[in-house]
Amino acid sequence: MKRVYLCLTVALCLLLTRVQAHAEEKLTPRYIIEAIEVTGNKKTKSDVILRALQVRAGMALSVDDPRFVLSRYRVLSLGFFSDVRLRLRRGSRRGRVVLVVEVTERGTIVLTGLFFGTSEATVAWGGLGIAERNFLGRGIGLEGAFVLGSDAAVERGTVQQGYSLTITAPRFGERRWEFRASFLFLDGNEFFRKSGLEESSDPADFLSIRYRRIGVSVWGGFDLGRYTRMSLGFRAEAIESDVPAAAARRNPDGGTEPIDFGILRGESQLSMLSLRFTRDTRSDPVTPESGGLLNIGLDASTSLLGSSYDYVKVQVGYKHFIALRWGHIIAPHVAGGVVFGEAPFFEKFFIGDFNDLVPSRVMGLNFSTLPSRDVFGTSIDSKRYEEIAFRLGTEYIIPWFRGGKFFYSGDFFVNVGVIFLTSKEELRLRDRPLFQSIPLDLTVNAGLRLDTRIGVFHLSIGNALGRIPF
Repeated sequence: MKRVYLCLTVALCLLLTRVQAHAEEKLTPRYIIEAIEVTGNKKTKSDVILRALQVRAGMALSVDDPRFVLSRYRVLSLGFFSDVRLRLRRGSRRGRVVLVVEVTERGTIVLTGLFFGTSEATVAWGGLGIAERNFLGRGIGLEGAFVLGSDAAVERGTVQQGYSLTITAPRFGERRWEFRASFLFLDGNEFFRKSGLEESSDPADFLSIRYRRIGVSVWGGFDLGRYTRMSLGFRAEAIESDVPAAAARRNPDGGTEPIDFGILRGESQLSMLSLRFTRDTRSDPVTPESGGLLNIGLDASTSLLGSSYDYVKVQVGYKHFIALRWGHIIAPHVAGGVVFGEAPFFEKFFIGDFNDLVPSRVMGLNFSTLPSRDVFGTSIDSKRYEEIAFRLGTEYIIPWFRGGKFFYSGDFFVNVGVIFLTSKEELRLRDRPLFQSIPLDLTVNAGLRLDTRIGVFHLSIGNALGRIPF
């Protein structure tokens, strides 16, 4: 009987210990935020920083409240500061504290793009994107960009050009509302194969068509939660193309087939509703060491909106950052999408936007005829604009340095992945084993990423291949 009493006594003591520990956790000291002070902001108005915080004066919070960490991230994500620190200072009396937000401002006039290069199809192209992300210190964003390309080798006397202008209102309210408006003008050429082997990038094997796009878009975004955000947008464009009435491609076996230009002849309109969902749990918006970034996009164009094109486009992408014990970072990522309906070619997935070894588009314009390398021999070298795209890969990051007045950080990186690009019709009509019938290719990139006072720069193999024909 004594043993029973002893066991019951021990069990009761353990239970009381757990209850007491749980009670102590709940009784974490809470302090009233008496005031909030902002220091270090020479240009940015304090109101802009205070709006981004998740804590307010008068709140009763414990020192380990997650809203402090989230507030730091929200201020960093404004893009105006290289460092943000939060600390508590003793208030006017016991139980009251002052929250001090210390910021280190970074350059807000930055280069968003530096475009230059040459290819077999275009003698040379160049352009610049520049933005003031904190106009007058009030969080207003102004961004402009342009690109010019010389005569296309397949059609002399034509010059590609593109211009864009974007205005972003500062975020406000509890849900951090944000509004953005953009203007776009493009006058370009697109290249469609008319003869030759798929691996050929000879401009003589391509037919160039001229097209013009003038459009505007408006967006509104708001927070759904601590880490999630939703944006809604509307886009309208007037399009004009010089597509020939009839054109055929001559195949190597002597046969011919009509060329699908993926755009209506003459004048047409594009009207689109868009939805974007973002969940961002990264530890830092520029140099993250943990967390992830999820992006989901949905675009719908329909004749009900006055559009000449009826289609739906879905895109999903996710990247996760994992800090390794020896200080390096690994970041697996996946991205893909599908187009349902008849979209214009520039709304489909372009090979250069998924393969780092192929020149990507610049402001929506393509200056190259280079195909994918087709490492696996699966005929992906014939793919340019398609309805289905997928990429799976991982990035290995080696931090080099942190801190500095002009260079904020530097990282070496290696990116390896597999891409997949095809059409729904080809998947249905495949007559070979699955692996051979799915157009796959290897994508590799490596180099140095520098975060500087005037923007983020990538010195990499992919950049070199996109600017110099090999």
